[in-house]
Amino acid sequence: MKPLIGIPAHPTLQERNHSVIHSCGENYLKSIEKAGGIPLIIPITTDSEAIDRFVGMCDGFLIPGGIDVNPITYGEAPHPMLQMCDLTYDRFETELIQKVSTAGKPMMGICRGIQIINTAFGGTLWQDVSLQDGDIMKHQQSEMSNASVSHKVNIEDGTILHSLYGDALYTNSYHHQSVKKLGQGLRISGRTSDGTVEAIEGTGKSFLLAVQWHPECFINLADNPMMKLFDTFIAAC
Repeated sequence: MKPLIGIPAHPTLQERNHSVIHSCGENYLKSIEKAGGIPLIIPITTDSEAIDRFVGMCDGFLIPGGIDVNPITYGEAPHPMLQMCDLTYDRFETELIQKVSTAGKPMMGICRGIQIINTAFGGTLWQDVSLQDGDIMKHQQSEMSNASVSHKVNIEDGTILHSLYGDALYTNSYHHQSVKKLGQGLRISGRTSDGTVEAIEGTGKSFLLAVQWHPECFINLADNPMMKLFDTFIAAC
């Protein structure tokens, strides 16, 4: 039986009528389906009972990319470089992530996903990568195609990521925030040469892998190097 994979929707503001829709990028859905899962888009809600039901009915969860995480969630004031955020969305995903973790169900995060997973476990974020120490490379890709690679990620030995890709992997890159203080029960499994955290994993028994790049963007390539991530996630589910 194919596993049911919950994907929290993203709040998208429509300029034409100033209404908000709950959306999900097609490439996330196609990646889950190709790996053998059944995607289920979960609406944003403040109803804890509804979140409990979603956690109970799904076999695993993909936490996708999106807008910035509000620094209120990790006890910081907003920096001038902070971009659009939605505190209700942050609190919904935080509650969902914590309940998924308590239930011991597999979880994968992508871009914003790695960030909100980290804060849900008590970590913090760099509100802009330029605020990190040292010389920081460009993390907003210049390549025209989002399925082209931008930089190398160095991978830690003994991690899920290392078992899939070895010592290094070239990835695309579309982010301006990143993991700062690591959350509890997490370990760093990949960094770029400037020290930016690009992947984290859980240290417990449940499968938890989150990456800063966008592997779903490679879904339409005949030879997709990122399918290993989705295949491994679905196998864990």
